[in-house]
Amino acid sequence: MRECFVRGGLGAAALVLAGGLLAHEGHEHRVMGTVAAVESARLAVTDRDGKKVEILLSGDTKYKRGKDPAGASDVKVGERVVIIYTEEGEQKKAKEVLLSTTPPAKPAPK
Repeated sequence: MRECFVRGGLGAAALVLAGGLLAHEGHEHRVMGTVAAVESARLAVTDRDGKKVEILLSGDTKYKRGKDPAGASDVKVGERVVIIYTEEGEQKKAKEVLLSTTPPAKPAPK
């Protein structure tokens, strides 16, 4: 009887752990911060802790400013963004770039 409980407990634990690992596959993450650099295939963002996060962009990446659609050319250095991304190995791939409803201020002329 005791052996049956031990085997059942181990089996249940294995299922829980396996389910947790599978559930993480394709999990979406978010980073919020300020755009530090913009290139055609990547975006660098400085997060709230001052850490620079690099995110890969693709033709599938969606862009929005508030509720309105936007494009890759709308992303500017200094702008506040939220990026929704997935991780594939060591790479962070952007699904959606949410731009601030207020574009970044232009620097004062010198």
